[in-house]
Amino acid sequence: MADQNNVENEQDPGANTQMFRAFVNEAQAEAKSEPKLNGRILAVIGAVVILLAVIAAIAVL
Repeated sequence: MADQNNVENEQDPGANTQMFRAFVNEAQAEAKSEPKLNGRILAVIGAVVILLAVIAAIAVL
């Protein structure tokens, strides 16, 4: 019976509508932040590739 009391102290986001909405919104906020970082990395890599192509074109001339 002591174990049942410990279970009640844990917060279940599905048990409360407000907690569930906060849980879902938190997951959506994390998902939205990831593509920005990946886009920046792709932009930096693309800029480096273009810069190297320009330097190689000048070196060939």
